[in-house]
Parts: sequence; C-alpha cells; structure tokens
Amino acid sequence: MLSRKTREIAGVYTERYKAGWGTLGHKRYGNFGYWTGEGTSIDEACDAMADLVANASGIGPGDRVLEVGCGYGEAAVEYTRRYRPASVMAIDPTEVRVEVGRENAAKNGLSDVIRFQVGDATTLEFPDASFDRVIGIECALLFDTRRDFLREAHRVLVPGGGLGLADILLRKGADRDAYLAHVHFPVGSDGSMDVPENVYEADVYEAALADSGFTDVRIESITDRTLPHMIACLERLAAEVTGEPRTRRLLAAEIYREYLRLGLEYVLVSARKPRSG
Repeated sequence: MLSRKTREIAGVYTERYKAGWGTLGHKRYGNFGYWTGEGTSIDEACDAMADLVANASGIGPGDRVLEVGCGYGEAAVEYTRRYRPASVMAIDPTEVRVEVGRENAAKNGLSDVIRFQVGDATTLEFPDASFDRVIGIECALLFDTRRDFLREAHRVLVPGGGLGLADILLRKGADRDAYLAHVHFPVGSDGSMDVPENVYEADVYEAALADSGFTDVRIESITDRTLPHMIACLERLAAEVTGEPRTRRLLAAEIYREYLRLGLEYVLVSARKPRSG
C-alpha cells in the first residue's frame, strides 16, 4: 500500500513521462550521473553512477539484488551485464516506469534475471533475508520516510549483505530552513511532495543507518562529480534546441545552481548488515 505522498510523487513522474520529460540521453535514466572525465556523455555518466552504486553494495556474480526506486530499469540492465547477479528484483511506485523497465529488460535479453514490480521501499513485501544486496540510486530522499526504508532494507538483507545508495543530503553547516523553503524534489515542484524528515546532514544519516542495525557505514561526498557536471550538460543541450525544451533545460540548470548554493550534498553510501548479532 503506497502512502499518499508516494502516490502523489508517482503521479508526477507519470505525467512527466507522458510529456516526454525527465530523461536527457538515449537511455531512460533519471539521475545526475557520475562524471568521470572530459567529454563524458550523459548516458556514460549515468552508467557510471549505476556501476558506482552497485559496486558500493558489494555486488558480485550469483547475488540476489533488490533495487528500490528503479525508474525505467536502465541501471539494473547496466549492473546486471557488468556484475552478473543471479536475480534482480526492481521496484518503483510508478506503474509506467515498471512497464518500461520490463520492456527494457526484454529488449536486452535479461527478462529471466531482472523482474519489475510496483512497490514501496518503506513497506517491502519480501521475507526476511531475501537479498544479498540492496541498491538505490537517487531515490531515498523521496521515501516516506528514509528511516523506514533503512529498517526495511536491513530486514530483507541476509547477514553480511550490503547496501549501496546514491543519495542527497544537507551540507554540513547549511541553513536547513532556507534549504527546505527552496530545494524541492521532484525538481521544479512546489514543495508539497517534499519529505522534510529526510533533510539532514551526513552525521544524522550515519546515526540512522546505525540505528537500523547497519555497520561498516561509509558516507562519501561525490557532489563535485555529479550536479555541477549535470548543470554544464543541461546548458550544452539547451544550445542544441529552441523553444520550450531550451527554456526548460536552462531553467533546470538555474534551479540546480541554487540547490548547490543552498547546501545540497550528493553522497555515495555503503553499509553492511552484520553477519551475526
């Protein structure tokens, strides 16, 4: 059962899909990407983000993987090809994304490995110890709430299992009130779907992971490899089009600059469920 806020967020992404918004490259990614060098394309950056987060979880051949907030399934296809897990369960609250994800897996010959279903990361419908890895890319900030998700992730992981996330936090020392007033996800929304309970600094995140039972917690800022490069990419792409698409891309770049100024911190998170205790 999806919460009201989660249903509303799914509704926004459904409308954006219908309008043809939300993806910039040839692949249907929806994250800021991890930019590894000069000349990196948006598709390459988003593939790199998928690899980075999967690797942070400790993924390997034969693993059973749960990906939450899977979007259109591009990341699942990327890390399945690279790391050869035995199975991937990919969930998202947005039905159209799940449908496109299934089509994407089939197109890539991976329907026997990657399965998709509508689901809520805060109330997972899987038994205890069902997965070796839990992965989430740029989605936990929207969960109602992130702490509920972390408890569920710990529950469904096997002892010794790994968690890998790309997530968005508040930079240490930033003005939280100003951030809450102006930084909204989905981007460009009016703030009605924000989850203020998820807006905190890295030390609070670390404590939330520990409270959920995780150990070996690592939270690394990768801001410099993410949003600034996406801003530059948006401006490059804006120069290639005219009219409403150009206006929308330039506006997004301007909004992202403001997010950085207000204290957005992009982080790579890894943690483990203890083998015993």
